[in-house]
Amino acid sequence: MTIVVNDFLVSAKSTGKAAGLPDIRVAVYPGAIAVHPLEDVKKNFREIIFPQVIKLLTEPAARVAVSARDAAAKGNEPVFEGSFEAVNDYFAARQWTDGLPIVPPTAEKVAQFLACTDRSPDDVLGALHPSLRSATVRSVAIHGVMAGCFPKFMPVLIAIIEAIADYRFHHEDTGSSAGWAPLIILNGPAIKLLGFNSGTGVLRVGNRANTSVGRFLRLYLRNVAGFIPGTGDMATFGRPDFPVLAEAEDANPWEPLSITRGFKPGESVVTVTSMGVMSFQITAVAQSPASILENIALKVKQSLLAGDPLVMTFGSELAHFLLLSPVLARTLAEGGYSKKAIQQYIYEYSRIPAREFDHWLALQGAAAACECTKNGSLPAHFCESDDPQRMLPLFHAPEELQIIVAGTAERNRFCLIQNNGSQGLATSKKIESQ
Repeated sequence: MTIVVNDFLVSAKSTGKAAGLPDIRVAVYPGAIAVHPLEDVKKNFREIIFPQVIKLLTEPAARVAVSARDAAAKGNEPVFEGSFEAVNDYFAARQWTDGLPIVPPTAEKVAQFLACTDRSPDDVLGALHPSLRSATVRSVAIHGVMAGCFPKFMPVLIAIIEAIADYRFHHEDTGSSAGWAPLIILNGPAIKLLGFNSGTGVLRVGNRANTSVGRFLRLYLRNVAGFIPGTGDMATFGRPDFPVLAEAEDANPWEPLSITRGFKPGESVVTVTSMGVMSFQITAVAQSPASILENIALKVKQSLLAGDPLVMTFGSELAHFLLLSPVLARTLAEGGYSKKAIQQYIYEYSRIPAREFDHWLALQGAAAACECTKNGSLPAHFCESDDPQRMLPLFHAPEELQIIVAGTAERNRFCLIQNNGSQGLATSKKIESQ
C-alpha cells in the first residue's frame, strides 16, 4: 500500500496499475501536508491516516479487472480508419495528442521513417516509467510521423529516446510537481544536414526541424511513458515545451558542447536536460571583456538564487547551461577567456554566506550544509569549517556550468538555463547515421 495526498490519488492508482498492481491500496492524506502545522499533521495521521492503513491492510482488497491495452501499444496493427478529421477526433478522445492536430501515422508513413534507420522496428530502446511500456524503434517512427517530422530525422529521434531512457536522465521524474520540461540540445553536422535553426529565435516555434522534433518528445512522453496531466504528469503549473536548441557551431570560438561532453569532432550528438528555470534574456552592457564577464556572473548568481530552492538542485551533480549569443562569445574569447576560465570565474563569483545558504535549506526542511556533507548530498568542501560567514558556491564544481553559443549573431544577450538537479540530469547520446 502507499500513502498520498489528495491530488495524487489518481496518479497512485494509475502507476500501480502500470506496475502490475491494479488493486493497489492507497491511504489518502487530506490537503497539502507541506503547509500544515506539525500538530495538525500529527492529528491527521492519528485520526485519518492510521485508521485507513489498518482497514486497508486487514480487509480483502477489491479486485480490479485489468483491461487489455489499447491496440496502439501492440505494434503495427491498425487502430482506426477514417478521414484526417476523424483520425484526429479519435486520437484526441483517447488523449493521444498534445491538443493540436497530428499527422495520422499511416502504415505507409511509418514505413518511410523505418527505412531511415538500420535498427529493427522491434528493437527496444528502454522501458519507460510510469507506464513501464517498452520504447521501440517502431513507436519512435509512429510518433515522429504524428509530430510532423521528416523521415530523415529518424536517427535523431532514436538518439533522443535513448537519452531519456538512460538511467542518468531519471525520466520518471518528468511528471513531478516542479513541472519542468525536457530540453533537447543538438550538436554536429546534423544541424545543417537536417535544417535546424541555431540563430535568431532558436527557441521559438516556427522552424520545422526544431519545432517538430521538440514536439515529438512531448508526444512520446505522453503516449509511451504515460505522462498525461492528472495521472502520470502531476505538474502543478507546468512549462511550455521547447523546440530543439541547436548550437551555432560556426560562430562558436570554443569547442562545441558535444566535445566538452566527451564526443569526437564531426559526431552529431543530442543532449537532453531538464529545463527547470530559464532566466530573462539579459543584456550584457560593458566596455571590456572583463566587465562583460563580471556582468554575466552577477546575473547568473541572481538567477540561481531566484530559481529553484537549493534543496531541489543539490545532489550528486548538476548541469546548468549558460547560453551566450555569438557576439558575446566572440568578445570574451578575443579577451583571452577560455570556456574553463569563464566557468571558474562564475563558480567563484556565485557564492553566498553559509548562514544564508543554510537558511535556504532550512526553508525547504533540509539539514544545514555540514549535515548534508555527512549524508552525501553535498561534497565535503561545503563544510571546510563551521564559520557561518564562509562563502559557499551555488553549484558543486565549475564544469557544472556548461556553455552553449546560439541565437542572433550580433545581439549582446545571454541567459541561464537551470537544470532541475537529479530530475532530468543532462544526458548525451551520439546520433547513429543510417
